[in-house]
Amino acid sequence: MLPDPAPTAARRSVSSLDHRVEAVTGHDVDTLWAHRDRGALDEPHVRLADQHRELAQVETGVTFCRTLLPCPSSGEFPVDGARFERIDRTVDQLEEAADVRAAARRVIAALEPIEAAASTAPAAGGGPVSAADQAALLAIAGGAKLYDIS
Repeated sequence: MLPDPAPTAARRSVSSLDHRVEAVTGHDVDTLWAHRDRGALDEPHVRLADQHRELAQVETGVTFCRTLLPCPSSGEFPVDGARFERIDRTVDQLEEAADVRAAARRVIAALEPIEAAASTAPAAGGGPVSAADQAALLAIAGGAKLYDIS
């Protein structure tokens, strides 16, 4: 298994479906994308990561255009042919990025089979981990060595 990438300093939200993606995969979005880029995911998770990345790009584009559009139309600068060209370009970019709903539907479609598989999968141990076993697992995770003395 590949090690997790180094944690980032600040948690960022890239789409409106981050919480569902993180809940079903057990990883934050940056880690999921890093695993995708390294080829460490199975096919359903690859599809989910790709669709989520597309949704994040579309939502970022819409946010950018919503911020950009008021600037040329604010009246702060003189109106000329170049101003109209900039407004037209911004509107065109907004039209291209306005596919947010379709991108969100594709992410949800990729999420549903993974969520269904996670909800029907049996629990790994069947019961709670005892305090002694939990302490042993924490020690091993911290670097302790495990010896079989049987």
